[in-house]
Amino acid sequence: MIAPRGTRDHCQKAPAGLLRTCVSVRKPVVCGIVAGMLTVLLPAFAAAQAYPARPIRLVVGFAPGGANDIVARILAQKLTDDLAQQVVVDNRPGADGAIAITMVAKSSAPDGYTLLLVPASFSYNTALQPDPPYQPKRDFSAVSLVAKAPFILLANPGVPIATLQELIAAAKAQPGSLAYATGGVGNLTHLAGELLKKMAGININPIPYRGTGPALTDLMGGQVPLQMAAILSTVSLVGSGKVRALGVTSAKRSQVVPAVPTIAESGVPGYEAVGWWAVMAPRSLPVEIAARLNRAIVTALAAKEVQDKFLRQGAEPEASTPAALVAHIDSESQKWARVLKEANIQLNP
Repeated sequence: MIAPRGTRDHCQKAPAGLLRTCVSVRKPVVCGIVAGMLTVLLPAFAAAQAYPARPIRLVVGFAPGGANDIVARILAQKLTDDLAQQVVVDNRPGADGAIAITMVAKSSAPDGYTLLLVPASFSYNTALQPDPPYQPKRDFSAVSLVAKAPFILLANPGVPIATLQELIAAAKAQPGSLAYATGGVGNLTHLAGELLKKMAGININPIPYRGTGPALTDLMGGQVPLQMAAILSTVSLVGSGKVRALGVTSAKRSQVVPAVPTIAESGVPGYEAVGWWAVMAPRSLPVEIAARLNRAIVTALAAKEVQDKFLRQGAEPEASTPAALVAHIDSESQKWARVLKEANIQLNP
């Protein structure tokens, strides 16, 4: 018997008058390589096949009750159904989300059992800090976008400004005479206002508040004439006439307030400033687990009851591939870093 090339014959001795049997065996080197590969790959494959085998934690860097928490809980409830494991929201507020982000980056295993819901500020907060404790691309694996929500530019009803064109005309006639309230220094409402100033060629002064609520109080009271605010906090006020909507910041009109024109269509073409949320995981998350989570999020966001819940909160659900999320974060980081630099915005000037 002729053994194939790369093998050797193992022949057994047989009693006289009987044929001896031969078995062709591959060289030990080849067997060793295959065995080694299996040793490395099989545990990872088995883990991915079994995922998830226990509850999953979705970390949120803000207190319960706010927009970030609401988005997380809507998503977690539906993911629990699809993954057949409890997805538990874990609120870790502080430092504008940095405490939670740093915790997940530094002390969580990339096994799919600790996830992080991040807002749009995740993409640019590192540009506000001299020595940031994390870097989005270096310390995290992308999973999927979850939702987007535009902002809305508001005016006190007593101010003689009914449209964005009238605001631009008034600001150009008396540069620096108008002010607008924001949710805080470096908040995306602040950056959205600075982007509007640059693209419209106007000068209006930002007044930072500790959140949208206090700013709205002063807007309705007449202490400040304008505000860039989250739609979530203002839909009912717009409908009641307590504030006047001049424009939304998305490229297309919002499904939440479809009668309000976009800033882009109202005289500032190309303008867009949108808040968003995404799910991230610690770096080196296995591809198979990232894909499983991504499929679950896509399925969850396609459910009508989930879409309705998001729309009632002023947000529009939108999933993505991990690669598309990486590209989105890169684009947002570059965009807002330019605005921060040109407007000289610093957390500790």
